Amino acid sequence: MKFTFATASILLLGLTSALPAEDFADIDERAEPSNEPIDWDGPNSSASVNCGKNTYDGHDIYLAVQHAVNLGLLSPPETRGAKNYPHPFDHNDSKGVKLNFPAHCPENDANRKEYPLVNNGPYNGGKNNKKYGDERVVFYYDGKAEGVDGHPLVYYCGLMTHVGAAKGGFLQCPSGK
Repeated sequence: MKFTFATASILLLGLTSALPAEDFADIDERAEPSNEPIDWDGPNSSASVNCGKNTYDGHDIYLAVQHAVNLGLLSPPETRGAKNYPHPFDHNDSKGVKLNFPAHCPENDANRKEYPLVNNGPYNGGKNNKKYGDERVVFYYDGKAEGVDGHPLVYYCGLMTHVGAAKGGFLQCPSGK
């Protein structure tokens, strides 16, 4: 029997289609966090907050924080995107602009973190882990505090945007509460 390129291709295609799909999983496959609820003091789901060039509802904001907190609860903890979100946002100076967060979101504390905001989210890395827009939610979670029902107790610090800010800096958005 004479094998041609076409015959070999068809044979190879037939063999690969018979293998389970998980054998061809993306090398960068990551664990997905649970959708476990969090207890928090952020905007309610019907709130509408303008930030940068976008409007987010309270549910979008909640989903971002919930996803970020649950990423940290994975074993080992995981991050998303080229900038490894969630990551600490533990300073109040943003390229010369003073940001004012509530007292329950202390400066110089690595437990105060930022995570990208997307409409109908949550952000989960984007194609090639780079698409994350201009807005961030800032929250505080020490990794231990629990609400009355045993869910992680998370404090809402606020929203911020790169829109209108110095390159690499942020401006705060209205609180939405």
